[in-house]
Amino acid sequence: MSEVKRYHPSLVVLHWLLAFAIAGVFVMGAFVLDEMKNDVPEKMQLLQMHILGGVSIMLLTIVRLIVRIKTDKPAPVVTDNPKMDKLGSNVHYALYLFTVLAAMSGMALSIKADLLNILFRHIGSLPADFEGYAAHEVHAVMAMVLIALSVVHVAGALKHQVVLKNNILARMSLRKD
Repeated sequence: MSEVKRYHPSLVVLHWLLAFAIAGVFVMGAFVLDEMKNDVPEKMQLLQMHILGGVSIMLLTIVRLIVRIKTDKPAPVVTDNPKMDKLGSNVHYALYLFTVLAAMSGMALSIKADLLNILFRHIGSLPADFEGYAAHEVHAVMAMVLIALSVVHVAGALKHQVVLKNNILARMSLRKD
């Protein structure tokens, strides 16, 4: 049996799709929605997009986990620093965990503030703000931890690619070289 050198193409596509979706939903939430008052008419449409993005991220994450379990994977990257290797492995698990936690806390906020009725059925109106909802605070913290983990993940990948020169990015690429 030949050694697997790359992740399955479905896993690669899901990885990059999720990376850009998470970044987009985070930017929308942290830098647009949080700065916008709830009485601004455009906020309802942006909240709809944010919620649909979050639900999509949750579903794609579950699909990615299933694909990851069911497909062959390259051997773990091993360096001369076992502690950093362990950190890299743990960051991957934490990315999955905090993606799910961010989505679930967003769902909790949606339920507590009745956002599905307000935004999609046009029943009721947005609260004056979301600051009184504990789920809003939890969602913000989960999102910040997810972004911090993403930065660590990208920094680790760049260290492997640029400093260690082990061409790690080829494993998460569709190229056939």
